[in-house]
Amino acid sequence: MNPIRFVVIGLGGFAEAHLDAVAWLEKQSLAKLAGVVAIEYDRRRFPEKIQNLVARNIPLYNSIEDFFQRGKGTADALTAPIGIHQHVPVSIAALAAGLHVYCEKPVAATIQEVDQLVAAQKRSGTVVVIGFQYMFSYSIQQLKARICDGRLGAVKSAALTCGWPRSEAYYARNDWAGHLKKDGCWILDSPMNNAMAHYLQNLLYLASTARCEAATPIEVTAELYRSRPIESFDTALARIKCDTGSLLHFYATHCSETLFGPEMKLHCENGVVHWEKFNGETTIRYNNGSAEKFSNTEEFWALEGFRNFAQAIRGEAQLLCPPEICRSQTLVINAAHESCPRIASFPPDLIRTETAPETIPSSSPTGVFKRVRGLEALLRQAYASEKLFSEMNVAWANRGKTFQLKTYHQFPAHGGEFAKL
Repeated sequence: MNPIRFVVIGLGGFAEAHLDAVAWLEKQSLAKLAGVVAIEYDRRRFPEKIQNLVARNIPLYNSIEDFFQRGKGTADALTAPIGIHQHVPVSIAALAAGLHVYCEKPVAATIQEVDQLVAAQKRSGTVVVIGFQYMFSYSIQQLKARICDGRLGAVKSAALTCGWPRSEAYYARNDWAGHLKKDGCWILDSPMNNAMAHYLQNLLYLASTARCEAATPIEVTAELYRSRPIESFDTALARIKCDTGSLLHFYATHCSETLFGPEMKLHCENGVVHWEKFNGETTIRYNNGSAEKFSNTEEFWALEGFRNFAQAIRGEAQLLCPPEICRSQTLVINAAHESCPRIASFPPDLIRTETAPETIPSSSPTGVFKRVRGLEALLRQAYASEKLFSEMNVAWANRGKTFQLKTYHQFPAHGGEFAKL
């Protein structure tokens, strides 16, 4: 079978990871780079990359529209490492052009967009995968297997915490970071819908005992906070009740004083799981006294989603992360905003501004960070007790209402009032 012809949107940011993934697939004879959408801004920023692509006779397109006009017959698959608000419209356009789509996470900002993409995929019959990279990892797949086959059994409760400080450069890297809405399109950017969306997806995926499903949230209570003048939040606490009976807690921030996590614990019918760090270092202690450990030992585990995508297109593997399995993550995001439409600012006396080494690739070795004094300790305490700040006697806690999701199909639920907040 011929290699799958990929076109990648972009040169910088996460597009670089997509280009690396296609190169990795090329070494396995699974793929061929058939083009790159390179806007003028990226061409000026990355002249060496452009020279390399030209030397390899890789077609370059000035825009996504330019590719659809001139190049769609030269490709089999499009990868979309683009803004959250662009995920669904670009993916649907690609499906209409007969292309398979690797779409970055999350699927979308709103549940109605997810449903539109699911419907478009079913009409097209082509393959759509969402880039929640941990879904393809050894550690998460091994945990899912043990939950589904009964060794661990169903998840009764679970929690995850993570602190990833992000500088002002992170929020200035594009024109939608930290926004709720832009140009009339919902974005709902936040730690739990962007950088740490992986971990929310993991919780929901593992909370179901069905092999190819995630648990569906039926009730969410959220507390949302910010340390900087952005529309959205940079710190979130959420309690999620699922249709499976699982009770999940999620604690995440971009304004902690140090970097910590991710750390996840699962209380299952037949044992307790502790999972942590980038490589998914996992320890299981079964109720019968036995234990086991494993992690993501593959050198390129973070690229496995691309291989699964390519193999699914070729009919050689079952797709692990289609849009349907990610629908629950978007439901939680929408419910969190519905639960807590008023995002609270941390008390000013707790916030300090600090110049420190950057935590993400940047043109500068240092960045300007917002730090909230004592936040890490509070989040760790909340994680340990599976409580919200409002249940810990935190004076400035901003508890949202408990929001029900049984018949929820449209964000926002209250006729646009949210857009005015």
